[in-house]
Amino acid sequence: MNDLIELLNIDNRCLIDKRITKIAISNNSTLNASEKKILKEVIIDIRWLASYKPFNSAIPEYITKTECYDEVQIISIGFSDIKYKKQVINILQRSMPYPLVLLLEVNNNFAVSVARKSINQTDNLKRTIDEVITSTWLNKAIESEVEKSFLEHLNTKTYHTLHLKAFYESFIKAIYLHETSLLTGSFNVKEKKEVDEDADILKEIEAVNKEIVSIKSQIKKGTIFSNKVTLNIKLKAKENHKQKLIKKLS
Repeated sequence: MNDLIELLNIDNRCLIDKRITKIAISNNSTLNASEKKILKEVIIDIRWLASYKPFNSAIPEYITKTECYDEVQIISIGFSDIKYKKQVINILQRSMPYPLVLLLEVNNNFAVSVARKSINQTDNLKRTIDEVITSTWLNKAIESEVEKSFLEHLNTKTYHTLHLKAFYESFIKAIYLHETSLLTGSFNVKEKKEVDEDADILKEIEAVNKEIVSIKSQIKKGTIFSNKVTLNIKLKAKENHKQKLIKKLS
């Protein structure tokens, strides 16, 4: 795990680097049968890399009625198959109520995942996961210039330290910059307002992609020629709309 500690340039004062047992995860969350099987058979290794708190990082906490950023934890997870990415993320994010940065590793594949959480208004010790934000997998053995730039932007020593929410959102910004660059072909550093605008466009592109997949499936299954023609016209319109959205990211 030294490579991840070095990659993030983790402050020595915040360094933990200890193994988390599967039993600890299982005892700290309510898992269904499928999730228990994934924890037992798919997840290989979980390590608690770092803990950022006001006393050891000199970064102030940020707490409101709906949000609590009094600490940020960084966890690495090695697992056996990328197809279980969403399930692995869900297991970890649900089991730990604080702001959590997950560093995902499957062989040479690497991704970063974070989640926006709000305070449960019924039980303020619990958290509600409002949004999960995960980077596209990158292959550490075949790094493009875009991917190299993304990895460089995981250097926590360059992150905002106004408060722990700003620090955590620096990871979110890095992920969105990476996702944008995969579509535009270049990694351009932007201000928060621009990144927020790009995030909205990326979500719209994701929705369009789902529609494109659905239309292609209908075309493949279709048997009536006139219907397939109509679907192809609809598909072309969606693809053109997607390209217009991508241009807005530049």
